[in-house]
This record gives sequence, structure tokens and C-alpha cells, in this order.
Amino acid sequence: MKEDFLFSIIVPVYNTEKYIRKCLDSILEAIDIDCEVLIINDGSTDNSEKIALDFIYELPEKYKNNFKYIKKENKGLADTKNVGLKNARGKYISCVDSDDYISKDFYEIARKQINEGYEIIIYDVYVVFEKDKKMNYLSRAYTDYKNEFIVSILNGAISGSSCNKIIKKELYNNYKFPVGKEYEDTAVTPFILSEIETEKIKYLPYGMYYYLQREKSIVATNTLEQAFYKICENISEVIEEKSKEKNIEEVIYKYKYVINEFIIDRSLEYFTSDYKINKKEFINNLETFKKNNSNILDYIINKNWIFEIENHYSQSQKDTLNEIFKYLQLSQFNKIKSILNKRNLIRILKNIQFNIKNLLKSIIGK
Repeated sequence: MKEDFLFSIIVPVYNTEKYIRKCLDSILEAIDIDCEVLIINDGSTDNSEKIALDFIYELPEKYKNNFKYIKKENKGLADTKNVGLKNARGKYISCVDSDDYISKDFYEIARKQINEGYEIIIYDVYVVFEKDKKMNYLSRAYTDYKNEFIVSILNGAISGSSCNKIIKKELYNNYKFPVGKEYEDTAVTPFILSEIETEKIKYLPYGMYYYLQREKSIVATNTLEQAFYKICENISEVIEEKSKEKNIEEVIYKYKYVINEFIIDRSLEYFTSDYKINKKEFINNLETFKKNNSNILDYIINKNWIFEIENHYSQSQKDTLNEIFKYLQLSQFNKIKSILNKRNLIRILKNIQFNIKNLLKSIIGK
């Protein structure tokens, strides 16, 4: 049996009987003999195991030793990926969720980039909707209008995900995916991206990963607001863990672009929408947010990061968010409600004004 490979492809499986065959077929079409595929069954209760084992049994002889099936107790996606990393013998790690699929050129193109010395390869993503294919679209993993490369990558499509990226295995050495947490990738991938020299990252503007949006996935069953709070908590927990060995201010500064992308640059939008749809739970959500992210919040305010680090806000929005963060520091949550009420009222008045102008134009013909 081959002792090492160029690529280790981790395929986490949990009750994806409807999708896993297409996923594995796409991987088989994309690999060569320098790839190993680790199919890791996280305690599925459907026919996923049978489909996976049948697939392995039917493999061409040349690939019989390239596939490994591992069955484990159900502990969630994070534990499954950790098991994959522990068993991987490849120099580079690729994760393909068993309800997704990849282009046949996925690894062929990556080989060329690895030969040029790159340690992370990032692809664009096709977002595929299970129920309505008319909604499918290509999502770019790089944002052109950002000034710094790492900011452009972190601001791109599913930047927190491991799936549209091939990453040198040794870059995972200081990380484990947090068991029991959703959006587990955000506790690993953005930090790896922030630690490596940007010259070692290759962004390829090709849609090579097909990211399925299905009704019962973790993403689909969480609201955007719930996802935001969970991702912020994941990031803060990594910061806290790393601060056990270094000064927390040094750690926070090192990962400022991760904090900016996932916390600062999203807070105003999700506080606004959360208050609008969850008024009864909003104060509790703010209290939990403050508790989970207190050190980062203090640093953001003290270092004036809302104004100093590039984000998408207008000046008035920056002022509003800065005010909100200060009230969070003081636990004055009702003040935040007042700010958001005022913003909502202004928005309503502007819409009324706009509609009146349009009505007058239609009446007078100007």
C-alpha cells in the first residue's frame, strides 16, 4: 500500500444517501494515483454506508488502495474532519462534503500550482440549489475591490470553508476542528489563511467546487443571524485559546482581518435583522454576544478598528456601529434597541418620501 500521497481527500458522510454517489463519482473522475480518498461515516443511519462500500467494491483495480472507508460514532462534522486529518497520509488536504461535488480538473490544476510552490489553492464556487436550478450562480472566492490580498480572500465566497481550498497538511498542525460546534471551519480555515505568507496562496478564478444548497443541511436550518452569532463565538474561542500562550492583544491584532471580516463587517447588518425578526430574544442574544466576544469588543473599541480597518460601511454606519459596540461594552442593551428603532424609522420615512416622489411624477408627468 502506498505510504504517502500528494492529496488526501476527506469526505465526511452523514445521512447523504441521496447525494454521496454523485460526490464520489466526481472525485473518482478527478483523481490520479497520487490521491487518497478517506470516506468517513459519522454514524449514518440511512443507506450511505452501503452506497459507499458498493462504490469502493466497484472501483477500478488501479484505485483499490487509494480509497479508505472509516466508520465512527456520530460526533458531528468537526470530529469527522479531525479523524480525517489524523488518518491522512497526503501532503495536501482537500475536503469534499458528501452532498457536494467537484470538477474533473480539480486536482490536475492544483498539481500545477503545488509545483510552483503554492501551499493553499482556492477556487470559486458554484452554488447549486436542490429545489430550483434557476437560482444557481457562480460565487467568487476573491473580492476585487479590497486593497489587500488577504482581505480580498477573507471577503470572498465561503472564505471560512475548507471545501473550496486545498491546504498543505502541516498548516493544520496547530488546529483541531471544534467538536460539537456548527460552522466548525471558521475556527480553523480563516486563521490558517491569516498565518501563511500571501505569496503562498493561489487564487484561481474558476468555479471548480459545486456547493449544494439543500433543505435539511446545517446552513439551511440556521437563520443567517444564528449563523453569525455561532461564527463569532467560534472565532473568539480560538482567540482565547491562542492567548494562553501569548498576550491576548498580540493575538487579536494578528488576526485582525479575520475579526474584521466575520465580526465587524457583519455586525450592523445582523444586529439590525435580528432585532427586526427576534425582538423577544434580541436582548438575550446581545448579552450572549457580549459575553462570548468581550475581549475582542474591547479591543475593537480601544483601537478604533471600525474606522481604521477597511470595511463596507459608510461614515454614518461606522458611527452607528461604533455607538452600538460602546453600549455593548456598558451592557446598555436598551440603548442599542433605541438606535435600531431610529434607523428603522428613518428607513421607513425615506421609503415613504421615495414613493410620494414617484407618485407625483406619474401625476404631473415629470
